[in-house]
Amino acid sequence: MKGTIRTEVTYDDEMKNKYVVKKEWDKNKRKALILMKSAGLTDEIVQDQTTMYVMNNLSKLGYGSVDIMNLFTTLEGNDTNGSGTENLKFVQEEVTKVDDVIIAVGTGIETNKEAQKRLRMIMAILLDKKATILQIECPKGRRGFHPLYPAVKNGWKLVPYEISLVEQVD
Repeated sequence: MKGTIRTEVTYDDEMKNKYVVKKEWDKNKRKALILMKSAGLTDEIVQDQTTMYVMNNLSKLGYGSVDIMNLFTTLEGNDTNGSGTENLKFVQEEVTKVDDVIIAVGTGIETNKEAQKRLRMIMAILLDKKATILQIECPKGRRGFHPLYPAVKNGWKLVPYEISLVEQVD
């Protein structure tokens, strides 16, 4: 057997922000956008653990590609409003190209006001675009996990995203 994984990564001109990592292994299957918290080590060649678990689980669920995006895009230096604004533009563009959006920022966002603010802005875009928004649920029924969480890393159950967290935050 032979398989090809196509990878495309979008950075800013200074290579200080990573906006989108696209992985495609079967263009004829469903496409997901997964939103996590911070840009990781994955690039055009290197694949970090998070990306590996994302691809493995999405493949098991019948997807053929993924766009990986984050609330925070900074690879070097401090996150700026400019990088946040640019990230929102990419989210607006990419959400129109996928079947499902998976929010997988993890439970730590509950104590991070800046992350909550970014998630609210992205949720406004997703709701405006009428995106199908999902999240990862563990076998015990709890939701909102990051792909590396031990109870879900080897098998995902995707369920509709509950917007209450975003709505409750000032």
